[in-house]
Amino acid sequence: MINGTIFKQTLRANIKLWFIFTLVLTLLQVVMVSVFDDRMITDIGHMVEGTPLAVFFGQTTLLSMLASTFYAIHGVIFPIIYIIMTANSLIAAQVDRGSMAYLLSTPTKRSTIIVTQATYLIIALVVMFCIETAAGFLTLQVFQSDVDVAVADYMMLNVGLFLLMFAISGISFFFSSLCNLSKNSLAFGAGIPLAFFLFQLLSSVDNSLDVLRYFTMNALFDTAAILEGENYWWKFGILLGIGIVLYIASLEVFKRKDLPL
Repeated sequence: MINGTIFKQTLRANIKLWFIFTLVLTLLQVVMVSVFDDRMITDIGHMVEGTPLAVFFGQTTLLSMLASTFYAIHGVIFPIIYIIMTANSLIAAQVDRGSMAYLLSTPTKRSTIIVTQATYLIIALVVMFCIETAAGFLTLQVFQSDVDVAVADYMMLNVGLFLLMFAISGISFFFSSLCNLSKNSLAFGAGIPLAFFLFQLLSSVDNSLDVLRYFTMNALFDTAAILEGENYWWKFGILLGIGIVLYIASLEVFKRKDLPL
């Protein structure tokens, strides 16, 4: 169900954007791990005590620091932006500018097109996070070899982050498949993930806004549960399920919708 020619064309058209975001994400991880100093974090924590920034500097272990910064902000927002741009370009933008009509004028089935594009987006995310994880792990061994780090927890943080992005990519890809205009695809495919991110961020910096975490899927990526050894697998399962359901729904709506051909 995957068309090799379409996949290669999609790869060539999107490789530069993927490379830029993968590089930025990886460098952020590498820099944050390599410069970690628990004494410096403690000093900063004292300086910002009583302010909203205290939540980001109140932890003195490497993984807890990464959980409250990289895995809560940087490692979330950059992949979200990549997903929004890529998902829209894979389907809705092609319908909007008319290039989808050319593809569908060939014997290629709609289901083949949508499965090929979805496969590209999923593979791109898998490879992105594999590179980021490997680079971060190597940096741990080189620059923080004297720091006691639970490797299993580090790996689970990255697995959880990937599953969150997989679910979010399902949202953006679904609306890209549903809408014929890029502006409509972006209104929902970008608006919902960004709203989820902001809700999670606001709920983490202000206890009075804690209720917002019930309105965001991002809360299912529970870094505290991972680091504290609590049961987080059911949350991972929900994220995986959301992504699978949305990708299947994308296939069905694209097969059945009217296209301006």
